Amino acid sequence: MALLGIMVMTLIGVLVHGYTLLSRSKQTALATQICQEQVEIIRNKSFDNIVALGTTFTNDKLSSLLNGQGIQAIESSVGADIRKLTVSVFWTFHGRALRKDVVTLITRSGIDKK
Repeated sequence: MALLGIMVMTLIGVLVHGYTLLSRSKQTALATQICQEQVEIIRNKSFDNIVALGTTFTNDKLSSLLNGQGIQAIESSVGADIRKLTVSVFWTFHGRALRKDVVTLITRSGIDKK
C-alpha cells in the first residue's frame, strides 16, 4: 500500500509539473504572436513615421497574460536608412517576470526592394 501511495504521489507531481510547463509554453507562444503582430503593424507604416512611435503598445491579447505589457523601441544608430526595431512583451507567470523579444531591421526601401 505504501509503494502504491508513493507511486500515485509521484505521478501527481509529474502531471502538475507537466501542466505548468504546458501553460508557460502557451503563454510564450501567445507573447511571440503579439510581438509578431506589432512588428507587422510597424512595417506597414512609412519609414519616416516609425521614429515618432511611442514606447508602449496595446493589443487585446495582452489581457490574456498576467500583468501583460507591450514595449517597443526604435534605434537609429544602425544607419541613416535603417532602423532597429525591438518589440517586447512582459508578463508574470507563477510570480516570475517573463519577457519575449522580437528584433528586426527596417529599411527605408522596405523588404526585398532593389
